[in-house]
Amino acid sequence: MKVIALIPAAGSGSRMRAKEKKPYLSLGDKPILAHTLSEFEQCSLINEVILIVSKDAIDYCKTSIVEAFKVKKVNKVIAGGPRRQDSVWEGLKILKDDCKLVMVHDGVRPFVSQEILKISVHETTNSGATVVAVPVKDTIKIVSKQAEVLETHCNKGGMLAILNEPALYYENELINKNSEFSDDNNYNLKFIDNDVLTMYYYSQDGFYKVHIEFWRNYLYKR
Repeated sequence: MKVIALIPAAGSGSRMRAKEKKPYLSLGDKPILAHTLSEFEQCSLINEVILIVSKDAIDYCKTSIVEAFKVKKVNKVIAGGPRRQDSVWEGLKILKDDCKLVMVHDGVRPFVSQEILKISVHETTNSGATVVAVPVKDTIKIVSKQAEVLETHCNKGGMLAILNEPALYYENELINKNSEFSDDNNYNLKFIDNDVLTMYYYSQDGFYKVHIEFWRNYLYKR
C-alpha cells in the first residue's frame, strides 16, 4: 500500500518574531525542517514525501535541505498557498493514482517518533483515518463573556486532548472531505487541520483510542 506524506512548511512563523522563517531555524546541527524530513526518511512505511513551501524557498529547500541532508524520499518540492489548508490542497492535486494513504504533517514539528508514524499507518488501514493528539495537562476553565467561571476541567479522567500531528487518511476520503466541506465548491478547505472527525490516537503511558463521530466521543484504553 503506497503511503505519501504531505509536509506543509510554507508558513512564515510570524508569531516567533524571528528574522528567519521557522522551518529554517537551526535546531542543534540542522534546520527544523531537516529534522522533520529525517524522521519520514527513516520510516519504512512512508514511500514518498511531497514538500510544500513558499514559492521563494523552493530552490533553497531543494539544495540546502533535501540535497544537503540526503532526503531521498522527497520527490517533489512545490509552492504552497497563503494558508496551511491551501498548501495541503496543492499537494493533494498532484498525488499519483497509485497513492492509497495520505499523511499530513507540519514541517515544523520535528519530534514525531517512528512509533507514532508506524502506528498511524497501521491503524488507518483499519479505521480509515487517524489523527495524533496529546493529553492536556493544564487545568482548563470555561469562562462566560461576563468573566464567570462556568466549568473547570482538570483532565484527571483523560478526556481532554490537543490535536497534534500527523494526520493520515485514505486518499479518496481526504479529497472527498475537502469537497464536502467547501463553501464555494472550489475545494477550499474550511475545517480545521483537515480533521474528518473519525478517529484519534494519543499517547499517555501508552496509546489510547478515541472515536469521534458526529461530535459524540468516547474513550477506551487500547
